[in-house]
Amino acid sequence: MKKIITSILVVVVFLTLASQVLALTPKPQKGQKIERLTGRVTSIDTSEMTMVVESRNAGMTFDIGGAKLKGYKTVNNIKEGDRVTVQFVMSRGKATARTITKNKSYRGGSAAGVAIISSDHK
Repeated sequence: MKKIITSILVVVVFLTLASQVLALTPKPQKGQKIERLTGRVTSIDTSEMTMVVESRNAGMTFDIGGAKLKGYKTVNNIKEGDRVTVQFVMSRGKATARTITKNKSYRGGSAAGVAIISSDHK
C-alpha cells in the first residue's frame, strides 16, 4: 500500500513541476506575432538571463529566461560566436525568446570541399 501511495505522490509532483516548466515559455497573446532572428551570439549573461544576437541587418537583446533550447542542454552551453536562430515575441518593447536553436557554424579556413587542380596534367 505504501508503494502505491508513494508512486501516486511521485506522479503528482512530476505533473505539477512539468506544467510549471512549460508555463515558463511565454505564450504569444492573441494577435501577437512570433518572429525569428538568425545570427551570431555576441554576448550572453546567464545571471541576468539575457543574450545579444547580431545578424547582417539587426542586433537584438533577448530575455532568455523561459526559452526552450534545441541543440543545447542549458543556457550555460551557449557561447559567444555560436550561430543561433531565436524565435521570439515582442511585448512592451522587450524581446522574449521562446526557442533558441543552435545552428551549424560555418567557420572559414577548413580544407573540406576544396579541390586543387594542377595545371600541368597531360
